[in-house]
Amino acid sequence: MLDMPERTVRQLNARNDSAVHAPSHHAGLRPLDAPGATATTHHRTGGSNGAPTILVAEDDHSCRSALHHFFERSGYRVTEAVDGPSSLRAIFQHSADLVILDLGLPGVDGSDVLTKIRRHSAVPVIICSGRDSEDERIRMLNLGADDYVVKPCSLPELEARIRAVLRRGQPAQGSSRIEHDGLAIDRSAHRVEVEGKPVDLTPKEFDLLSFLATTPDQVFTREELLEHVWGSTQEWQDPATVTEHVRRLRLKLEPDPASPRWLHTVRGIGYRFSALNGS
Repeated sequence: MLDMPERTVRQLNARNDSAVHAPSHHAGLRPLDAPGATATTHHRTGGSNGAPTILVAEDDHSCRSALHHFFERSGYRVTEAVDGPSSLRAIFQHSADLVILDLGLPGVDGSDVLTKIRRHSAVPVIICSGRDSEDERIRMLNLGADDYVVKPCSLPELEARIRAVLRRGQPAQGSSRIEHDGLAIDRSAHRVEVEGKPVDLTPKEFDLLSFLATTPDQVFTREELLEHVWGSTQEWQDPATVTEHVRRLRLKLEPDPASPRWLHTVRGIGYRFSALNGS
């Protein structure tokens, strides 16, 4: 439970009441307050496709709500989970760019959630817990946490730590634009052009294309792409998801999808991005 000072929670909720919108949900997820609820996803109204998504794994409703409102106003999409099992489902079935993880989750303890995440995903995780012993902080960092914040904590400081962790995963200066044989990918602006004409991609289509294009001619299996792009595994998500996204990318990008210029199938293995026309 997020042991935030009560006055801070009240002030934050009051400040954000006017900004609360009816949530939109991922398929298969139900509102948190409904019986048998698991996890729910809220999208910031008017937010851009490139807005990072934060999963808040916290069992205390008032604190979870305060974090949701604060991060939403700061420009993020926010996904919520109320226990260990729903946290794992949210992570592996619905992409998140960063996880705020409480250790005292029911069902599966937060430390076990972190261990399971690190077996299959490199998604950044910030522990936010009332457990303040040095041994516990060291143990979580050694298990793979990217940062550890002790409750009660300052929300602006937590948001600053989130920005710092997300910056570590951004491409280095000068490498945000990728160009190959008429295809231009601007990773900073989340924009793709073919022969100078813009192409509208979904966020996950963009992520898949960007990942493949940064390592041209390297072959990846569908399982590897699930891990790197979706932060998931075949235990949680059907690898056919990758096949379908490649198919849609070809339809949107390739002059002749049946004879692709960029997105090639390596029979019996997976996919590669070709930097050379006709290769």
